[in-house]
Amino acid sequence: MKIKRFSTTFLSSAILIALLASCSGVDTKKTSVDGQLASSTADTPESLIAEGKPTEAAMLYLTLSTRVSSPQRQDIQLKAIDLLTKEKHFETADNLLGELNTSELTAQQMAFFAYLKAKVAVNARNPQKGLAWLDYIKSENYTEFANRADVLRLFISTYELASDLENAILTRILLAPLLQIEEQILLNQQAIIRGLLTLDETVLENIAQSATEAETATHVRAWVNLSLLVKKSKNPFRLGGQLKVWQEQNPQLAIGQSVIASLAPDMDDAPPKLENIALLLPLSGTYSKPATAIRDGFLASYYAQSNLDNNSGNSPMLRIYDTGETNSNILAIYQQAIDNGADIVVGPLRKNAIKEIALNANHNVPTLVLNQLDQPDFYSRNFYQFSLSPEDEARQTAKRAWLDGYNRAVVIFPNNKWGKRVSNAFKNAWDELGGETVTETTYNSKKTDFSKSIKSLLAIDKSGDRRRALSRLLKTRLKFEPRRRQDIDFVFMLAFPKQARLLPPQLKFYHAGNIPIYATSHSFSGRLNRKKDRDIDKVIIGDMPWTLTPAKNDMYKQQIYRTWPNGTRKLNRLYAFGTDSYNILYYLNWLRANDLSTLQGATGKLQMSETNKITRTLSWAKFRKGRPTLLPATAMLDSH
Repeated sequence: MKIKRFSTTFLSSAILIALLASCSGVDTKKTSVDGQLASSTADTPESLIAEGKPTEAAMLYLTLSTRVSSPQRQDIQLKAIDLLTKEKHFETADNLLGELNTSELTAQQMAFFAYLKAKVAVNARNPQKGLAWLDYIKSENYTEFANRADVLRLFISTYELASDLENAILTRILLAPLLQIEEQILLNQQAIIRGLLTLDETVLENIAQSATEAETATHVRAWVNLSLLVKKSKNPFRLGGQLKVWQEQNPQLAIGQSVIASLAPDMDDAPPKLENIALLLPLSGTYSKPATAIRDGFLASYYAQSNLDNNSGNSPMLRIYDTGETNSNILAIYQQAIDNGADIVVGPLRKNAIKEIALNANHNVPTLVLNQLDQPDFYSRNFYQFSLSPEDEARQTAKRAWLDGYNRAVVIFPNNKWGKRVSNAFKNAWDELGGETVTETTYNSKKTDFSKSIKSLLAIDKSGDRRRALSRLLKTRLKFEPRRRQDIDFVFMLAFPKQARLLPPQLKFYHAGNIPIYATSHSFSGRLNRKKDRDIDKVIIGDMPWTLTPAKNDMYKQQIYRTWPNGTRKLNRLYAFGTDSYNILYYLNWLRANDLSTLQGATGKLQMSETNKITRTLSWAKFRKGRPTLLPATAMLDSH
């Protein structure tokens, strides 16, 4: 990296005033400097740090630095800036670093300078700059200003921000032996195994073969072997014995029991034997088509499991109940299912029916409802919620865009209740992350020309207004090329496939073709159609693994597609939802017992919240030539 030369005047008056305004009680007049920082009667930076006043200590360091010459002056200035970064005063720290003349720094000071610039870059979510500055830091030249654990943490943050998952994991493995606080040890171990589990088996094997450094090779191979055990296991309940053997063979890792428990349940977490399952769905009326798709996906998993259980005679009885259109009889149907011997109830689907059961039924048997309540804090021990929530997808989209390094969003959504509800979920999540919603606009989903909405979104209409005003002022016609606003990092697009295929080309027409577009799964039909989906090329979507991976790689999915070819074209995701709704029944106790536990499902990576709500971690893809191409996992996104 080419180093710029900066002004030799270190402290601008504006920075000094700002720092002085933020500090109080620092007596700099009594502090003398004569080659050494010393005073028996005044505050010292060290005493202020001990008193819990690091910002004041930084101010005092800066004042004292003006009284000494190089190289001691730069040593003191860098210490001050380090304190400011620790207190998250990154803008001030960056300004101060900008006033240092790097040509005057020693090699050791340059390493300290690069370390601080990398911290500032990570805070600004600029991993490219962070990695460039970290090139200056070698193992032998940072020990005077930072300990190894802190430097490794900075590397990890930078790698994760750059979505360089492999290097982030390898650096975490280096960090592991240096940690002493139990909570930090467990969090690091969780991040290692979760990161490894997102990688393909071939990538994992390459990592193990490439590990040659004596310091880490044994640990790397042990972690990779653990992740391969988990990935190759089809049934977590059968994995426990293998994990115990792995622990005995790798005592040096001292992996926490809670981490092991998150990978496979022990027998205490196992569900009671399921002998009678009740499935409650509105198979007649308005919701009959989606309910039928869910039922068929549920049945596919049920029969697949029954085939495995035939030899042992463990197949449960399944009774299906039609809940119809109204809520008037839902409590009676629910009670009838229990009176008929149900060990577990799955459903209902409609929100009003779920509310009736949530508030007015005794949950004496486990109940997995297939939608979610509007009361986010509702909890009952035997009451579980599982849904394909568009609001949850919008919130995950906000987080993905944030971790991809973007700050300013514009939002375009259909002018209806669904569009307003889901766009609000995105904007609230984006605001909590620290992002800015520059502007938003709606469109009429019944039309095909969205030019008015797009021109408003991109402020092109204001560009035209300025041209007309100037023409009137000059009393002449002006040549004019409309310009869009330049303060946009990405577009969040809410649309179903028909509109999603129209919006990106129209955005491109209005000079926004280079702006990234993020969307929820609703923009993709869920079945490959390269001809139609060429118009959503470059769009980034969060969706379930079921729709983003080819059917040719999944015999189970192929069978469902052959059995219900027409249904899966329009309601593909609901078949996946049905399959997960059955498979998850055997893991409810495990997911509830350990909040780190995850189950890889057709609809995403499944986890349970403290209110018994099943959450889905989405996969991510970018469309290229009409096909969704999977994107690398984002480490911080995946490490809750």
